[in-house]
Amino acid sequence: MNNFALRVLFLLIITSLTGCSLFSQPDDTEKTLGNINGLKVRLLSNDPLETSHDDVIERYQRYLDVATEPEMRIRVAHRIASLKLQAEEIALDNIPEETDSGLDISATREERAQAIASIRDYESLLEAYPDRSDNDAMLYQLAKAYSMAGRMQSAIATLEQLVADFPRSVYYLESEFRLAQLLYASGDYEGAEQAYQRLIDRGPEDNQYYVSAGYLQGWSIFKQDRLQDSLLAFTRLLDEQYPTVATLSDAKGGELDMLNDILRIMAIMFDDLGDWEQIALFYDQHGKRHYEYLIYDRLATLYYDKQYYKSGASTLRAFVLRYPDDVLAPVYYERLIEGYKTARYPNLMRKHKEIYIGMFGVGGNYWLNHTEAVQQALEKTLATYIWDLAGFHHAWGQNSKKLKDKRERLGEAERWYKEYIRSFPEADDTVKAHFLLAEVAFELQDYPLAKDHYEIVAYQYPGYEKAAEAGYAAILAFNKYRPAKTEALAWRQATVASAMRFVQEFPQDERSGTVLVNTAEMLLKDKYYPQALSTARLASQVEADLPERYRYGAALVRGHASFEQGLFAESEEALGKALTYSKLDKKTRRELRDKVAATVYKQGEQAKEQGDLTAAVGHWRRLATVIPESNTRIIAEYDAATLLMQMKDYDQAIEVLLHFREQYPEHKLTADIPSKLIVAYEDKGEWRKAAFELQRIWNEGTDPEQQRIACYQSAEYFEKGGDLDNALVMYKRYAHSYKKPFDAAVEAHFKLNEIYAAQNDEEKRRFWLDKVITLHNKAGKDQTDRSRYLAASAAYELGEFERVKYEKIAITLPLDKSVTRKNAVMQAALKRYTQAVQIGVLEYTTSATYRIGQLYAQLSKALMESERPGGMDELELEEYQFLLEEQAFPLDEAAIEIHQTNANRTYDGLYDEWIKKSYRSLGTLMPGQYNKNEKALSYVDQIR
Repeated sequence: MNNFALRVLFLLIITSLTGCSLFSQPDDTEKTLGNINGLKVRLLSNDPLETSHDDVIERYQRYLDVATEPEMRIRVAHRIASLKLQAEEIALDNIPEETDSGLDISATREERAQAIASIRDYESLLEAYPDRSDNDAMLYQLAKAYSMAGRMQSAIATLEQLVADFPRSVYYLESEFRLAQLLYASGDYEGAEQAYQRLIDRGPEDNQYYVSAGYLQGWSIFKQDRLQDSLLAFTRLLDEQYPTVATLSDAKGGELDMLNDILRIMAIMFDDLGDWEQIALFYDQHGKRHYEYLIYDRLATLYYDKQYYKSGASTLRAFVLRYPDDVLAPVYYERLIEGYKTARYPNLMRKHKEIYIGMFGVGGNYWLNHTEAVQQALEKTLATYIWDLAGFHHAWGQNSKKLKDKRERLGEAERWYKEYIRSFPEADDTVKAHFLLAEVAFELQDYPLAKDHYEIVAYQYPGYEKAAEAGYAAILAFNKYRPAKTEALAWRQATVASAMRFVQEFPQDERSGTVLVNTAEMLLKDKYYPQALSTARLASQVEADLPERYRYGAALVRGHASFEQGLFAESEEALGKALTYSKLDKKTRRELRDKVAATVYKQGEQAKEQGDLTAAVGHWRRLATVIPESNTRIIAEYDAATLLMQMKDYDQAIEVLLHFREQYPEHKLTADIPSKLIVAYEDKGEWRKAAFELQRIWNEGTDPEQQRIACYQSAEYFEKGGDLDNALVMYKRYAHSYKKPFDAAVEAHFKLNEIYAAQNDEEKRRFWLDKVITLHNKAGKDQTDRSRYLAASAAYELGEFERVKYEKIAITLPLDKSVTRKNAVMQAALKRYTQAVQIGVLEYTTSATYRIGQLYAQLSKALMESERPGGMDELELEEYQFLLEEQAFPLDEAAIEIHQTNANRTYDGLYDEWIKKSYRSLGTLMPGQYNKNEKALSYVDQIR
């Protein structure tokens, strides 16, 4: 027998022993379940009486001894029996509840004897007057007396007679109820059920036992193991007594106790029928009830009391699934979760927290279908559960060793942080959810999500204790992400914006300097040079507080950005600072020094553009001191020399150029130095030095044409500088090496003649003069007026050499030898003069013609003035003279003819000193021999 059944049985036993509530006079007081449970009601008032029951009984007895009226005697006898019974009731009421086996029970026996005496009185009256209309009172009291005397079956029989014979008696309801109780106590549950049903059939009006009858009838049916019927009985009672939720809530005292007992026994019966599912099956069959939630609650409590936690949870969940939109659904689910917590089932607890959030979460159907008050009631629990789940998965993920587990758990944490933010965007701790979500996303390498929530924390909650940390973490997230190429630029721009916002919002943060440096580096990478420079300058303002690495970064960005902005002086200064970084590798140091060299060079360029040529040269020349190993130094020095040349500061230009060539003999720019030096030397009149540079070009040049020109010009400059030896060398090299262009070749040959002429080297002159003639003769169509002139000049000069030699030869005896020798030289002279004439240069045509005429005239004169052989007489001498005249005459004729040819040129408008001289010669010569032209010509041909 379960606990509740025992409790009911005890209630019935106590009632049967006391009998006060069952056999007292009817009144209008409403009975409750509390009244039934151990209620003790007195027949008389609580005011003390002035006399005892025994005194009253004695007086009634004395009256009965003398009374003769039958009706009065009956009434007095009834009253005496009632007083005896009442005295017994009072005695029973005064028995202490703590009475134990050691208590003297003699009084109880006495009272029992008094009750038996009352029974005899009532039985005698009933036997004497069986048909009296008020026998219902006699039967009522007799039943009470039987009960007090412990004669239960007699009491049952008496009550059955009363309810059968007096259905309209004032004692009927109480007697029926008492009968049902006695039947129940005796184990006649079916009889008790029927008795209770008769009370129920009387209806609730003026029936103070109506509710108790319904309640106890349910128990009576339960005792018969008719659980479905018992549930129906209790359901009928609940329907009638608690028709609304409000009546359930308002129940108190005895009503509340009865309600709780009903719910408990119903829970027991549903459990006996199977489990929590029976509730739904029963009420689906008999119609849903508004108090089902209480039955689910009591059944869950029953399970939890027995520590059947899963059954309790399933019961509560069954209600929620049956009534998912009920206002109590979340409450029951919370209890379910708390049960798992108590049972220490953490996995199930978390599982159902997730289900709870899914069912009752913000924005869901349940949430939207309920009032703001309900929503507010849900908020605390939802917030707690979401935080619990997020925190659990976050911690688990951080402690997981396996990457897969870590990602799964952190992914769950991310989901719940997002859910909290979505659900409670205005909550005080939402900022914490944003921060932790960002932390999880960062660990999951979801950097876009991380930076979004870090920035929310930093800039939407600036008062939050971790706002600065979040702002800095956002920058780290930006830097960690590797976007697609198409997004890279936009991402870096966003990174810069975030970093600059951090610096603006948290200027006192110790990391602001490093953020500035990182930002400047990104701006530089994206070629936002003005922004990079301004950011790096800001970083430089706090460089004393920066680690060395970031001081280096600030200086480096400032150096590069200012360079791109054309601020080369600042760039030089900043890069100089960057070079002080202690951890520079060789490659980087070399690159930075090259960059510094470039800044110096650019400063020179700027100065040049601004017209400050001296400053430009200064920058370019100091580069050799600042970064001596830089390749830029080479260009700078060369450009300095070029600018000095432009400035016509040839002394300094020559110094720089010569130093450059000495330092970089193999550099490609060195090849151009001679041309610059030539200009400088030319301007200074240092022709010999210029000639050597030209000679260098000829030796080292790669352009044949330039080499040719340099060769010739070198010879010219050597000549101009008075270095004839080197001039001869270079002219010879030119003459031997270059036949074209023809003009220059001829000039080179002629120059050699002139130099040798200056050196009085006739032999070498003859060689080069002959070369001039040969060169001209072979030129063909390339011949020029200049080449003709030089060739004519050369021929004439060669003729002059022969003429001078000719004039030095005297005709002596023997004549044949001296004449032959002189004639040979004359022929050589005639050849050269004839060449000169044939070339056709007027200047040398008239002079050569004159010289030819003079050769003949001189030979004639020489013959006539020659030495006479010794030993000749006068006649022989005369004959000898005549012979000489014959020989000389053709010569004179030839001379006259040649001079006449020259003189006749006047008819062409020509007249120079040589024609003039020819006229003089003709005036000297006697023209009487003109008729001897043939002979003369013959002779001339002969001597030629």
